Amino acid sequence: MVREENVKLMTKIAIYEKHKGKTEIPMNEYYKGDYVRVNTLKTIVSASITFATILAIWVLYKLDYLLANVLKMDYKRLAMLIVLIYLVWIIMYWLIARIVYAKRYEDSRSNIIIYNHHLKKLQEEVGKKVMKAKGGMGIGDEFIDF
Repeated sequence: MVREENVKLMTKIAIYEKHKGKTEIPMNEYYKGDYVRVNTLKTIVSASITFATILAIWVLYKLDYLLANVLKMDYKRLAMLIVLIYLVWIIMYWLIARIVYAKRYEDSRSNIIIYNHHLKKLQEEVGKKVMKAKGGMGIGDEFIDF
């Protein structure tokens, strides 16, 4: 016989797994610091690629000016300016990524705790049903047959 409580638990579990669980369950495999570091590193790599792309587009846009003033330009100053802008760009993305991913991890913790509670409760209900079916009594993880 199907128990209504078990059906409600399974429904809650399935809804969570289908929506938020797709991102939050894999997140639970990491410690908070590891999760934040890995995703911050991904963000820094993406930001570096984006910066290089924007720089290349700017060089192409200003190519006429750059070629006309190739002998007059101060390349050391230009390189320092580009490096400075790059460092500001990366630090900005690094800070934002650390804040965002730490908040995401913290927000997901309460949902994961509820999800694990539902799973444990369902497992206990199924365990009771198995014990009754076998005609025994459970003590902890042991099974005693009468």
